[in-house]
Amino acid sequence: MDFYTRFEDAIARSETVIGHTFRDKPLCAEALNNGGPTASVYIANGQYLRLPKNDRLAVYATWTSMRNDMLCNDHLAQVGFTLGLNRNINKDTGTTSVSKKMMATAVEAILGAVHLDGGDVALRRVMAQLRLASPCETLVLFQYLFFPMFIEI
Repeated sequence: MDFYTRFEDAIARSETVIGHTFRDKPLCAEALNNGGPTASVYIANGQYLRLPKNDRLAVYATWTSMRNDMLCNDHLAQVGFTLGLNRNINKDTGTTSVSKKMMATAVEAILGAVHLDGGDVALRRVMAQLRLASPCETLVLFQYLFFPMFIEI
């Protein structure tokens, strides 16, 4: 099955939920991919390719203890399930449901993919869309993550 046939619906649904349209569609598909080797195969240009798992994107940013408070796995999973992102996650063929850990990793990977795709502004907008942090908390988080030399502790 080609890439768009396999992943297009999940990408479109996820873009609607998070309020971000990816320029790089495979980045979004990777963020949603929790499937093993066989669940992640697609055909492009006559070749079989495998979509990487979302682990790389889930750890993309240098998260801090502030991240642990604001974006803990339980909260990320709750947000993902509430918004229905579980319907978009690519799972192994034997896996029938999405666990809290799978959901938290997928939401974190989506945030990493959004940041890679659209930068700080896009990530702030998506975090607000997902109600992961208030505008004030988001501002503090970004200052701490990206400009730590200016924060007095």
